[in-house]
Amino acid sequence: MMLADMYVDQDTQTFEQRRDEVVAIVSSATDLAGVDRGLSDIVARLGIAADESEFDQAFGQLVVAIQDTALQPAGA
Repeated sequence: MMLADMYVDQDTQTFEQRRDEVVAIVSSATDLAGVDRGLSDIVARLGIAADESEFDQAFGQLVVAIQDTALQPAGA
């Protein structure tokens, strides 16, 4: 999913506002200080993305990392 897809028909926000909103949602949905701490570098890259292309690339990596984490056996 790309940032533009997340905000279809909502072009009143700037890229930075949309980026910051997604980062806040991801940060609140993950435990970046605990079990999800391996995702913190990717989330940090989302927060400093300079444009949608950079954001989309980091977001794609975040999705893959979350999927990989979900597929790991418990306690791994």
